[in-house]
Amino acid sequence: MRGDALLYLRLLRRARGLLGVLSASAGAAALVAAYLPWYQVAARVDMLGDAQSRPVASLAGWQAHPWGWLVPALALVAVVVGVALALDRPVPFTRDVELAAGLGLAAAVSAGGLLFPPVSRFDVAGSRLRELAGLADRLPQDVELTFSVRAGVGLWVTLAAAALLIAVAFAARDA
Repeated sequence: MRGDALLYLRLLRRARGLLGVLSASAGAAALVAAYLPWYQVAARVDMLGDAQSRPVASLAGWQAHPWGWLVPALALVAVVVGVALALDRPVPFTRDVELAAGLGLAAAVSAGGLLFPPVSRFDVAGSRLRELAGLADRLPQDVELTFSVRAGVGLWVTLAAAALLIAVAFAARDA
């Protein structure tokens, strides 16, 4: 048992092992990012010449768009392929699979960055958006309440994971 552990540690120190660990880490980060907020609705209150903004609702990546379910699927593929590469048991076409997973994640993030969901999509259970929208009608005339959708942390983490997977795929060609 101890000999096997030492062998695996030696395998992880090689270039191919490090690339596999990076690939598995990027896949794990993208898997977590699918459940992080990709979008946030910020309520902005303009009153007496002062404006304050605060997030009031968020939407996770897998809920945001129809293609959002691809992110955890591609991330899981990247984790499995990365672990196999790190332990010197690469699957056939490992580099191509990693490149496809990275490009797929990048495409999902690009589409998500261009197509922000409407504010009405954020009206889910536990959201304060509906009661704030009702409050906006009863505010005095010199107080303005507006809602805007902005990118959340999940988009950026997924983009970083996609870039890392693409870099690993190109670096693995030489290893």
